[in-house]
Amino acid sequence: MMGYWGWSAGPWFGMWIIPVLVLGLILWMIFRGGHGVSEALDRRYANGEISREDYQRMKQEIKS
Repeated sequence: MMGYWGWSAGPWFGMWIIPVLVLGLILWMIFRGGHGVSEALDRRYANGEISREDYQRMKQEIKS
């Protein structure tokens, strides 16, 4: 049975989806970086748990 593009849509038809999803997850994790850490730091500063100087120092350390 021939499919739309001239080949059958057998069990291998959707096998490209898994590698693409895995690659997307890896790229998301790489580019997300320390974003979660930065949010926690922002929250601590907003709640008054750390001083402005500590906040700025820690923020700079995260960037480098």
